[in-house]
Amino acid sequence: MVKKNFWSIWNLVDGPPFPPKIICPIDRAEMVLIPAGEFIMGISEAELQQVFSLEGNQNPVFATETPARKVMLADYYIDIHPVTNYQYGRFLKETGHRPPLLWGIEGWNDPLQPVVGVGWNDARAYAAWAGKELPTEAQWEKAARGTDGRWWPWGNDFYPGYCNSAELGVNRTTEVTRFHLGLSPYGCYDMAGNVWEMCEGEWLEGHLPMRGGCFLGNATFVRTTVRWSAEDEVNGAYWLGFRCVKNINRG
Repeated sequence: MVKKNFWSIWNLVDGPPFPPKIICPIDRAEMVLIPAGEFIMGISEAELQQVFSLEGNQNPVFATETPARKVMLADYYIDIHPVTNYQYGRFLKETGHRPPLLWGIEGWNDPLQPVVGVGWNDARAYAAWAGKELPTEAQWEKAARGTDGRWWPWGNDFYPGYCNSAELGVNRTTEVTRFHLGLSPYGCYDMAGNVWEMCEGEWLEGHLPMRGGCFLGNATFVRTTVRWSAEDEVNGAYWLGFRCVKNINRG
């Protein structure tokens, strides 16, 4: 069991208004504020038909993104980047936690590539060590799309060079700082493509949800509302990573 490192936003700031960015004191990740308020989560039935048209078939997976609804969230901070191999290496060194499946494998273990080959309990252990948590689906989606209901983090038109999707043709993970044109409205990187990201919640038949698509998915599968789950929730996959959130509370 990894010991949780406790720290509070209130140790870093005096109170509202909260700063737009902070540095996590444990893993040194840069985090951005997602302000409190409503956002549109999911897609409408009309948008679902547009997604079917874009994909060229009626994949039932996309139907799990409906309905579009307004969701209210409190203020929170989210990592600007997915957790990297460098950060995860520090966690392993300090805790003795089991290494990822692809740890040390050439092509997957550069310091700024997102860590992969970890499951939900591994990601939760890292988050606890860093004094943070995995995002809920709602927290992840708001950070990815903002409040205007956009399909991709940068807007409603897809551009292949804005993210690591199948259209890019790289066929593996890329450095988390690469896609400056593909930022979300709050300045988050890689919320479309590169790696699917683990979230808390429930997908079909009780499976844990992942969001954002990966380097194997085409434009349809890297939208801000797309949902899926990994076949192996314990060990993850070479296309599955995560980022963390910090909720703002007095404790």
